[in-house]
Amino acid sequence: MNKTGQSFEELVKVVAILRKKCPWDREQTFASLKPFLIEEVYEAIEAIDHKDFDHLCEELGDMLLHIVMLSVFASQKRKFDINQVVKVITEKMIRRHPHVFGKAKAKNKEEVWRRWEKIKREEKRSTVYGTGKGMLDSIPKSLPALSRADKIQKKAARVGFDWDDVAGAWEKVDEERAEIAELLRKSGKAVSDKQKSRKKMIREEIGDLLFSVVNVARKLEIDPEDALQQANKKFIRRFSGIEDDLSARQMTVSEMDSLWKQVKASEKMV
Repeated sequence: MNKTGQSFEELVKVVAILRKKCPWDREQTFASLKPFLIEEVYEAIEAIDHKDFDHLCEELGDMLLHIVMLSVFASQKRKFDINQVVKVITEKMIRRHPHVFGKAKAKNKEEVWRRWEKIKREEKRSTVYGTGKGMLDSIPKSLPALSRADKIQKKAARVGFDWDDVAGAWEKVDEERAEIAELLRKSGKAVSDKQKSRKKMIREEIGDLLFSVVNVARKLEIDPEDALQQANKKFIRRFSGIEDDLSARQMTVSEMDSLWKQVKASEKMV
């Protein structure tokens, strides 16, 4: 057994021992590990964003730990074990890359993706999970909304359902923005059944607008989730620069805007 195999085998043994002897590990279930699994993924993403490779190494280890733990749980219930997990993903990668492991040809990544989706659909049709389901049904509903929208659009684009260029996607943003503006223009201040109905319509249109913005980001090869996270960080950074002034006294919108522009200008000077 090579060094990688020995290290992995040792981890599996450690997790199995913890499952038997540690009170906390004994109490864990598939469901109880869900929030920890999500947390580890986001911590790994943060390490990537910060280019902190020591931290990334640690977080990838934490992710691997959860994969092994869930596999140990499944093994105890006689569902599957870690060997099957490795076997399934290895076979899947070989099967879905016939241009690498077989005789098929692929000139570009678009051809790779089209073949990937075709093979995936064939796989799904041969299982109970694929019965009556379309290609978009496999996208996890628990994904962050922006990431899910991006993935939905990418999958649809792989079978040709897409704008020819970013200009078409941007026109759709303008169209959705105009529809919201018209609804807002018609909205009054009184709360009524009609107003509640209009609010529902506005919510739907804002959803369409966000979906359209994701489309533009996708066409420009920009990750919308990452772009919004960067915008969040920028806002927090700039807000911290005026927070003391805001707390000191009541300001008008004009005064707050002036302060904000000063902070923004100071960043550009650095």
